[in-house]
Amino acid sequence: KGVQANEGVINLRGTGTGGACYASSVFIDGTYKILMTCRELKIALSPEKNRYVAWVEDDAGKQKRLGEIANGKMSSMTDIKFVRIFVTVESDGYGNTPSADVLLTGFVEPINFGPGIVSPSIITPTPTPTRADVVVPTGVAQAQGSSGLGSALGTIFKIALLGFGVLLLVVGVFSFLSRKRSL
Repeated sequence: KGVQANEGVINLRGTGTGGACYASSVFIDGTYKILMTCRELKIALSPEKNRYVAWVEDDAGKQKRLGEIANGKMSSMTDIKFVRIFVTVESDGYGNTPSADVLLTGFVEPINFGPGIVSPSIITPTPTPTRADVVVPTGVAQAQGSSGLGSALGTIFKIALLGFGVLLLVVGVFSFLSRKRSL
């Protein structure tokens, strides 16, 4: 059973003959681009019939030559909507009608893109409410007073810092005044 989309994959198999081909068809810029690869095709079935030629067939039975399979590969284009590709053995690689010696055939199947990537659901953590126990310290708390050695050292440091700032200010003023006089 073929599909009418004409974009797809084609597995070509034969009855009683060795070998198989795989083809893909993609519609680009108004034509179907077909890439084909084959395995286990004999080099020549007979001295006269030594060329493998691929053909397409539309749903009305009209056949068109795609091209000769060389070294197990083929790349071709066609503008007709086809439902089947088949391979014949020919004595002439340039004929316009296929011979009766059909070795492989396959119908266009839709491209299986798979199930795709499933986005995992976003789990937002919520805090679990718990009972909070309030700890009340026991005993007498000592208030930090402003007396003691630490407080005295802090005051001395503040006075020294203020004195240094005043000294810098005086030096800056005298420096400015002495420059003004020298000009």
